[in-house]
Amino acid sequence: MPIDDLKLSDPDFFAHGDPHGLFTELRRDDPVHLTRGRYGKNFWSVTKMDDIRTVFRDPLLFSSQRYGPTLHTEAELADPNKSEHARLQQLGAMMPSTDPPRHGKLRAAFADRFAPSQIGALESRMRDIVRCILDETLAQEQFDFARQVSARLPAQVIFSLMDIPRPDWDTLFRFAYMHAAPTDPEFQVGTPLQTRQQGAGGLFGYCQDLARRRREQPGADLLSAIATARVDGQPLSDEELGFNGLMFVFGGQESTRNAVSAGVLEMIKSPALIKTLRDEPTLLATVPDEFVRWASPVAHLMRTATRDCELGGKQIRENDWVVCWMVSANRDEDVFDHAHELDPARAPNPHLGFGFGPHFCLGAHLARLEVRILIEELLERVEHIELAGPVERVSSIQFCGIKRMPVKVRLRAPARVTHG
Repeated sequence: MPIDDLKLSDPDFFAHGDPHGLFTELRRDDPVHLTRGRYGKNFWSVTKMDDIRTVFRDPLLFSSQRYGPTLHTEAELADPNKSEHARLQQLGAMMPSTDPPRHGKLRAAFADRFAPSQIGALESRMRDIVRCILDETLAQEQFDFARQVSARLPAQVIFSLMDIPRPDWDTLFRFAYMHAAPTDPEFQVGTPLQTRQQGAGGLFGYCQDLARRRREQPGADLLSAIATARVDGQPLSDEELGFNGLMFVFGGQESTRNAVSAGVLEMIKSPALIKTLRDEPTLLATVPDEFVRWASPVAHLMRTATRDCELGGKQIRENDWVVCWMVSANRDEDVFDHAHELDPARAPNPHLGFGFGPHFCLGAHLARLEVRILIEELLERVEHIELAGPVERVSSIQFCGIKRMPVKVRLRAPARVTHG
């Protein structure tokens, strides 16, 4: 029976279908699979961990820059306004779409800010943000956990690190959500493509303008680091200011937002998981990575072959698109025991939720800390949590996410103080 691979270019399939079932079939029967698409161009779907690592560790053979790091939709390819953004990506204006040697040089300009020691120093500041969010949401009888907690936390953290003025937070949050979930009626302006473009354009323009001002009066924040960065002795171009600001605003949200929602949904489904985390607090060190593996916040990354080669026994031709499905690799039965179960004690956990190789996610330590602190504070305050309505998922071939997750909670009784 032929594999129904056309679904892999259908955003609604990832929201309403069974992508894990299809990926299980691909891993078993054809792990490097020539896939029909809706793009006028077929592409290779790579679904096993070892093959994806082979692609990611060789950025000269498998380019991020030649056609960009993600699949384009039919509408994007047909839209004439897409061409300028695509051109700038291919020129390496944004770090994820750069190849060596520029990628390493650009990455080095920001890497120190995301080192474990620097991120660890943010714990108190981040805990204050978490507590403020929970103070507001837990006071309500019912609330949307995905929107009001999972999405707000990483947005507010990255805005704080970039020293975005607080009155602008809601505007940037809206732009980011338009880009991530362009089918959401609350944020939609015109078609989903128009919504996504306006969201990305809003983030780009805002970050570009503010970075220009920071270049004149830099501070200690992340946006000032972008504004004053130099590569090969030259400052970043205006396009690079906008695109890399957009990257940090948007990229700083996706992993945490989707990992938290997916993980908390499993906690709701399995009260035993909540009990386990309460009884064994040491698991709070390993559960963030397991939430990220489970959620696979970024479903795929694309590379383009720069010459003819072989991968998984298949002949890949120059300029072929090679689409690495991390959402599949993170359930690879040859790598993970009980791959289709969430195990908070899983260690080691060699998932690809943060990527692999030279493009490994700069913000991985930040995302882990955000998840850990939120789960700690949630367990401290909440006795019971349950769904209060249907869970809605984002229609996207790139981001595996929960769009809405209405919940109601019962709070824990305050600790009693005894006097002896």
